[in-house]
Amino acid sequence: MSKNPHVLQAMALHKRFGGVVAANAVDFSLMQGELRCVIGPNGAGKSTFFTLLCGIQKPDSGRILLNGHDVTKLEPFRRVRFGIGLTFQSNRTFRMMSVSENLETARRGSMAADALHFRMALVAFGLADKLDLPTSRLAHHEMQWLEICMALGRAPTVLLLDEPTAGMSPAETMRTADVLKELNRAGLAIVVVEHDIAFVRAVAQTVTVLHQGAVFAEGTVDEITAREDVRNIYLGKVRSAAQ
Repeated sequence: MSKNPHVLQAMALHKRFGGVVAANAVDFSLMQGELRCVIGPNGAGKSTFFTLLCGIQKPDSGRILLNGHDVTKLEPFRRVRFGIGLTFQSNRTFRMMSVSENLETARRGSMAADALHFRMALVAFGLADKLDLPTSRLAHHEMQWLEICMALGRAPTVLLLDEPTAGMSPAETMRTADVLKELNRAGLAIVVVEHDIAFVRAVAQTVTVLHQGAVFAEGTVDEITAREDVRNIYLGKVRSAAQ
């Protein structure tokens, strides 16, 4: 195991789609035990950044390190083996299977012995009592929670979540926030790509703001939300990326 205190690093990531620069020299570092939110207006490059981190897209240039391993060219399933857990905007549970069968499928082939975060999430989300229930009978927010539990089943060191509270009520959103904070206090490093500022305020230790494919600002929630230029981004008043 590397002694590098960073569990996830992106260095000078570039990605272009035709004439659109979707990722522009993005540098990003996540410390062990950190909970970071990545925010930005529509078109800021959040989704592209997420797909680069998890391996769905490959950067035109730059590097990605996961627990000290260069995973830049690896497919998503190979990155999982190096300690990354993933959930996406579109729910990917198997609705014709039971909750238990979904979890067993996600953990299949895993050699991970430490399932602490998985067990914590299963109980905290109230799914431990619904293992025999067909997934199709779960409410939308419970399916979102099930997918988080599935991602935790292989005992990742880094959990990447892409808008995990989409479609949830405020109460469901805050319950999700509480569970993520509990998991983080138990040592799990988490990155959440999100647009819900109330959720970000509730969970984030640090925030990275993307704008036009570049890192515009980084800091604590209070530092970021106090910045007029960040507020102007969300109102469409800033048209060029920050230095």
